Amino acid sequence: METLPIVIFRISGRYAHFRRPYTNVSSLSYPFPPRPTIAGLLGAILGIQKDKVADTFNERNLTVAVAIEKQVKTVTHVTNFRQDGIGGIDYSIKKPKKGWKSKELKNIPPYNEATQIPMELLRNPSFLIYVHLDDTSMFFELGSRLKTDRFVYTPCLGLSEFLASVEYVDDGNAIKLETGEYEVKSVIAKDDCILLKDKLQAEKHQVQELKSPHLGTVTREFTYKKYLVNMMPNPLPVEMKVNAYRLDNTVISFL
Repeated sequence: METLPIVIFRISGRYAHFRRPYTNVSSLSYPFPPRPTIAGLLGAILGIQKDKVADTFNERNLTVAVAIEKQVKTVTHVTNFRQDGIGGIDYSIKKPKKGWKSKELKNIPPYNEATQIPMELLRNPSFLIYVHLDDTSMFFELGSRLKTDRFVYTPCLGLSEFLASVEYVDDGNAIKLETGEYEVKSVIAKDDCILLKDKLQAEKHQVQELKSPHLGTVTREFTYKKYLVNMMPNPLPVEMKVNAYRLDNTVISFL
């Protein structure tokens, strides 16, 4: 019987934004942290340098699942973006002459213009993260840091402005399950399951299919997978082909 040692922790906050890279006019957010985002969060907790996160948490070393704990609620916030240019700006402070009046700026360089972008934010999000690391020493260090709230860098929810509250929950062993019908609590890769539509309930399920980053490189090149997400904090009724694990009374599937 195949088992995986797992550490479980909760991340939550007032706001979160996990940007969908294929949006342009409006900056939309994924309803859950994609795998590369969780890798970055683990890097912050363990003190992994940014340019080494992708290699450290590759597909062989990191196995992770994520479950939505609260119904997904969003709010749109208009954000000012400004691109900084090089040179052409005088930062010195001078005393204005008597009777001096400001003049309207002309020929403003493109890099000095502000752009307003509507940004979708998750409001009061909370997620359970299930992590297994193949590197045993790193796995035990992660568990130790989570239990004692010792993080090398400040954890955040997608953007540095949205600080994350990180809380250790539990640890245990996830047991691999055979093919069959299960109520799966976590986000599920579409290719790993068949959604049992006849068992869906309007008051419990609001299912979305999303294309999300799976693996990333140092140069920010990503591979993608399609996932099934319940926007409500309830398990999804599915027939699992592969990648189903039981942890106590909970069935999860890894990203």
